Amino acid sequence: MSLLFAPMQVKGITFRNRVVMPPMVTGRADTSGCATDEIIAHYERRARGGTGMVIVEATYVHEGGRCWERGLGAASPRHEAGLSALAGRLHQAGAVAAIQLVHGGPQASPEASGSPTVGPSAVRPSDDAPEPRPLSVAEMQAIQGHFAEAAARAVAAGFDAVEVHGAHGFLLDSFLSSQRNLRDDAYGGPIQGRMRMLVETCQRVKSRLGEGALLICRISIFNKIREGFARPDFEQLVKGLEGAGVDVLHLSTDGDGAFRGYFGDDRSLGQRAKALTDLPIIVAGRLGNPADAERAIAEGHCDFAAVGSAMLEDPDWAEHARRALAE
Repeated sequence: MSLLFAPMQVKGITFRNRVVMPPMVTGRADTSGCATDEIIAHYERRARGGTGMVIVEATYVHEGGRCWERGLGAASPRHEAGLSALAGRLHQAGAVAAIQLVHGGPQASPEASGSPTVGPSAVRPSDDAPEPRPLSVAEMQAIQGHFAEAAARAVAAGFDAVEVHGAHGFLLDSFLSSQRNLRDDAYGGPIQGRMRMLVETCQRVKSRLGEGALLICRISIFNKIREGFARPDFEQLVKGLEGAGVDVLHLSTDGDGAFRGYFGDDRSLGQRAKALTDLPIIVAGRLGNPADAERAIAEGHCDFAAVGSAMLEDPDWAEHARRALAE
């Protein structure tokens, strides 16, 4: 039997297979961040195509962290009904329902949020972006609380898992960057300080999930390699997230995806993570070919294969992959 289509259990939650739809922003919420019939149908369709877990797109935890005018929200009671409908439809279609939570930080949109951008330091994420205002420790702790409240709201709506977005340059990832994080307090400096905001946020979220829901954390390394993010940094980050109560680690990759060695050797990021922790690993990055997704699991690069753009093109990707691998 295909390993990609073997069921798996994680802390009492059963996945019918190892295929994951990773979070990809659709811009189909309404302007107040509420789920629409269109966005619910989008995710339900991929779930009905046989996907094991659907991770709903980056969903803002606070108005000040909005990145997209029609981005999905979990910041207010007004979002609860739509989130509940979305989780329910994913369950009806047989998928584990997960949702990613984000604060845009320096990559937020002032037009969408109505407020200036913020970050660990006054460093622009790009030449054409506004300079973010450095956060105080009290403000950082408030944002951690927003993540925790949004997570509790998502679980109450019926989601099985909550993913903390610690990747792709958004707020929590910007703290990990030695070029964006120039702080001289306990949240800056060496990796132990720079990862503190993400680790503490995961701890706060975990405290609000209860026993039944999973905590996932997504991280990306490819966007920090050039600034000197090295193997010891990665190892400390993985151990820190494990200690914070993360149940599943989601690695976002680039280039050759699951099979690329980032630290000057032949071991992939997933293989290196699996040598450090017993946590289940999701890997995303050019796994749209069913044979590659199968190989990623068979060779120990990951436990779950995330399929992004290929699933946008083919909502039945999972079913088509199952048939292809059975031939």
